Amino acid sequence: MLSKRSRQQLIRNVVLQQRVGTQLQLVNTLRALGCDVTQATVSRDMRELGLKKNRDSMGRPCYTLPDNEQRRDPEAACGRMLREFATAVVHAQNLVVVKSEVGTAPGLGRVIDQLEHELIVGCVAGDDTVLIVTVGTDEAVQVSDYLKKLGG
Repeated sequence: MLSKRSRQQLIRNVVLQQRVGTQLQLVNTLRALGCDVTQATVSRDMRELGLKKNRDSMGRPCYTLPDNEQRRDPEAACGRMLREFATAVVHAQNLVVVKSEVGTAPGLGRVIDQLEHELIVGCVAGDDTVLIVTVGTDEAVQVSDYLKKLGG
């Protein structure tokens, strides 16, 4: 069972990564990610997080985070997510691998991309792993050390 803080971070990640139009859709998504929640708990979390119901570009209803939360300092956001969800950061040749709790890698990948770090060519996120590509071995070491420092 995830802590309230972890559950709310997972909700943030889901809302940032995909269109969520209803509370039921969010409940089902969280359950699919292994988070056993009730609709009442999700409703309370959504209210505490300040999620707003808006419309996407196609006019469909979707929940969004408050504007100030979407514009956070990318290093601070990445550090928080690394501390909360990363289980390992390792490098091999020009690659850096960030292992994380199940369902959290897409959110981690997003905040890593938002860093716009000059040594990172790109990253791909699965369910519990983020693969970061750098231009070379030395750069992978630097990026790995940087992420470890951010995750403190």
